[in-house]
Amino acid sequence: MMDKEYFNILIMGHTTFGIRRLRIRKERLKIGAYLLAFLLLSVTFFFCDYIQVRKKTYLLNQLRQEAQIRNSHIELFTAKVEELEKRLSKLKGFDKRIRTIANLEGGEKTTSFIAMGGSPSSRIHGTLGDGENGKEEK
Repeated sequence: MMDKEYFNILIMGHTTFGIRRLRIRKERLKIGAYLLAFLLLSVTFFFCDYIQVRKKTYLLNQLRQEAQIRNSHIELFTAKVEELEKRLSKLKGFDKRIRTIANLEGGEKTTSFIAMGGSPSSRIHGTLGDGENGKEEK
């Protein structure tokens, strides 16, 4: 009955010690197998998690690099806009001086040509007149 509760392992070596006998209880072997399985699953989980973190770190670094490039482009465009604003202010001053020299008033005012017109053509008068005459005749 005791043989069923134990596993016997025989170890043979090249030395003069002979054969070594190792007895392991079945319960301890099961516990060891469960611990080994748990250890393997834990290592697998942590390895997969590590790989995910490395991927996310790589992507994060890539996004940071793209953000730096975009920020440098924005700074370049901002500098160009500031330069254009300076040129525009110089041109406005130059325009004002030219208008002063030419004796023109309203340097920045522009006249609108919308709704400017002359007398209507006779053809339009004829159609308007016909419409009015048609109404009167009815």
